[in-house]
Amino acid sequence: MKYIIGIGNYSMYDDSLGIRLIEYLEENNLVDGFKAIDLSGNALNIFSYLSESTDKIIIVDTARLDMEPGEYRFFSHENVKTLKALSGITTHEGDMVKVLALAGETGYHIPEIIFMGVEPKEIKSEVGLSEILESRLPEYGQVLLREIML
Repeated sequence: MKYIIGIGNYSMYDDSLGIRLIEYLEENNLVDGFKAIDLSGNALNIFSYLSESTDKIIIVDTARLDMEPGEYRFFSHENVKTLKALSGITTHEGDMVKVLALAGETGYHIPEIIFMGVEPKEIKSEVGLSEILESRLPEYGQVLLREIML
């Protein structure tokens, strides 16, 4: 099984991109040959998808990449470094890198995992999505469809 997983927070503007992209895929009937999953802000729920039957996971989130807003990059989870303070794992963990490390340390199957990081224009306490990210949802969707089938 293959999964595209969106993470983010609706109330933090561009940080909602991952979950809005999952909605876009579902609303446009583009989910075929994979499952689209909204994890929102609870990264620990990824444990449910770390089984021997999982072949590939793409995790979509905004990321500070020193690129122009709306630009994106794919990278493997081995190439991701967290910049968040390491204060342990909580039951409302939002640091996917720490969660995946914990999963590996506790014996979970770690399939091929790829991150799609999209440079946000603005992260602020507001519901919505910047115009640049909103306008590129179809492009992001098509790129994800190609990547999940590789």
